[in-house]
Amino acid sequence: MDEIDDRILSILATNGRASFAAIGESVGLSPHGAADRVRRLERDGVITGYAARIDPAGVGRALDAYIDVRLLPTTDSEEFERRVGRLDSVREITFLTGRFDFQLRIACRDTDDLNDTVRAVRREAGAAGTETRIVLRSTTFERAPLG
Repeated sequence: MDEIDDRILSILATNGRASFAAIGESVGLSPHGAADRVRRLERDGVITGYAARIDPAGVGRALDAYIDVRLLPTTDSEEFERRVGRLDSVREITFLTGRFDFQLRIACRDTDDLNDTVRAVRREAGAAGTETRIVLRSTTFERAPLG
């Protein structure tokens, strides 16, 4: 990894569909040189994939929230992850240290959907307790890690 690799990662983090020609022009390489670098970063596992970022509000899921979850002592954490992973509103599952065992990022259609999701987490997934916070505003920074 060098400065050029860092710049390539930054470009791809912002625009995963950037052409090799555009990447090469931005970092001072030919399109073939840029392609070789990107392929090496993929082969080395630095770049793990490409995906479209979809705004949940654009598909009718504008209510963004976090649910902090403390599991029952008898709940298996891997089974909990499988169960909540099947809920339509769940976008991210994070296993934590500290007061809570998991944090779920969810995108719901409305407050009824949020209520249904919280109830499902409590009743069907093995949660001892939950704390829900609704997101009022968020900003995402798409940055490549600095080398």
